[in-house]
Amino acid sequence: MSMIGLRQPPAQRISDLPVCGERAPAFPWRNEGPADAVVAFLRHDGCPFAENTVKQLRRWAEDHPHVVVYLVSHGEPGVTGPWLESIGGTGSLQLIQDPSRALYAAWGLGYTRLWHFAGPASLAGVVRLWFRGIRNRSASGTRWQQAGMFLVEDGVITWRHIPASAENFALPPVAISP
Repeated sequence: MSMIGLRQPPAQRISDLPVCGERAPAFPWRNEGPADAVVAFLRHDGCPFAENTVKQLRRWAEDHPHVVVYLVSHGEPGVTGPWLESIGGTGSLQLIQDPSRALYAAWGLGYTRLWHFAGPASLAGVVRLWFRGIRNRSASGTRWQQAGMFLVEDGVITWRHIPASAENFALPPVAISP
């Protein structure tokens, strides 16, 4: 298993966190944000909480096939693909590789504090996931990166979930109408 340790990468400029009712930030490869989609920014590859997010979103996407779901990973592409395959693949989810974390920064997702991923709630969450067969695997990225999930309708953010700690998770409450 790859180890990523606890060293924090160099800081980068982070945009303000977008709020509900605002236009979604642009994707770097086009001049606009997604029109209708869920955009899920993962913790590091190999993280049990990232694995849980992928698995839960795969099921959610099966129930909402008319919604495009983007997974954003800051892990190295050579690790991300094999890690995703080891946990069942992406299904219909669209993977965006962002090793520079530029997309994370554009959507206001910077670094967390140590307590976010090493505090008692997150450590208890790791144990709960372990009993479900979800565990640490080959790692890539940084443990310090904030995760987040956004529901975008007609280019506007209508729901967001920014975890208070690493184990905190929620799926979008409603789907975009087909």
